[in-house]
Amino acid sequence: MIIALIHWRIKPDRVDDFLHHWRQNNQIADRSGLIGEYLSDSLKPSDLPYITWHLDEQSLGNFRSYVTVGFWADAVAFEQQVASYFNDDKPLLDFEQFRRRRVVFNPVEWRMGQADMPDGDTSGVL
Repeated sequence: MIIALIHWRIKPDRVDDFLHHWRQNNQIADRSGLIGEYLSDSLKPSDLPYITWHLDEQSLGNFRSYVTVGFWADAVAFEQQVASYFNDDKPLLDFEQFRRRRVVFNPVEWRMGQADMPDGDTSGVL
């Protein structure tokens, strides 16, 4: 298993355009290697004082952070099913303040809990 993070830095006045794009245009046609993918908004350190990784708009000022967290069966599945869409030579999308950043993690240890992951797509996600 690998965990892929994509950090989106979105213009604050274009969040709705970005969310629509993520739901409708960032499709994964072949999900055979996808365990789950979650577009996530960061909570504010003022809400949870133990946050030390500041991605919130109040800390950064000029963009709104979203992070896609993807769990994949392995790096080969990730590369075959989505990496071909990555092209940093293309211009930024209209809603992007800065180029998105990517990192992939290879878990070396883990523990499993008793709570369940969501069992379906959110409404409107293709």
